[in-house]
Amino acid sequence: MEYDMLEQILEGKEKPTNLPFALLQKITDDFSEEREIGQGGFGTVYKGVLRNRNVAVKRIMNNYTIDEKLFYREVNSLLKVNHKNVVRFLGFCANTEQAAIKIEGKKEYIYAEIRERLLCFEYVSNGNLQNYITDELRGLEWNVRFQIIKDICEGLFHLHMENHIIHMDLKPANILLDHHMVPKVTDFGLSRLDENSQTMCANRFLSLGYCAPEYLHSGRMSVKSDIYSLGVIIIELVTGHKSIPGNNNT
Repeated sequence: MEYDMLEQILEGKEKPTNLPFALLQKITDDFSEEREIGQGGFGTVYKGVLRNRNVAVKRIMNNYTIDEKLFYREVNSLLKVNHKNVVRFLGFCANTEQAAIKIEGKKEYIYAEIRERLLCFEYVSNGNLQNYITDELRGLEWNVRFQIIKDICEGLFHLHMENHIIHMDLKPANILLDHHMVPKVTDFGLSRLDENSQTMCANRFLSLGYCAPEYLHSGRMSVKSDIYSLGVIIIELVTGHKSIPGNNNT
């Protein structure tokens, strides 16, 4: 019965919602190392096992320095999107508890706030695009590469034109591939609404090599930032390199 909520969301019978921490803890086997399937700068991703299907659970790391603004910005973006080329969002968890910690050598206790912030997604089985970008592209046929590029563009169109969301961290590691090699854009932790795109960002998180120059140097954001990143990804998919190789290597 405790899995019913997630399974109904997976089946499209319910919308993404706030999920109990105990449920996410149980389906990931208490966030065991055996269930870990990925790690990034903001969190660790675990496989969650339901009765007949799997999900992915992203646990935001470090209880004491979780950036609430970034977390809820990501949730807000994910709740808005619904597209075959954007990873499907199933729900979130914002759990806060108080823990009593005894002071050594004294009778008194201090009470620490333990925060858990988690996101739940569909499970995408084929890894991320970074795994497939090499000089030889691991034998990927041109028609497969072309379709991946086309699908990423369609996902971005949905974000930019239909939801006014700028991703701001588009790179191969943030594009998952399913068992049919269909790409799905993921990781909206740095996303922004387009209406705020002209603001200057003082604290910038970025991925060198994929970050647009105007954001790198001055913090200026717009949909063009994502298009720059898309251009780098297209070059990589076509050539296996971030930059155009010399004529002798073409």
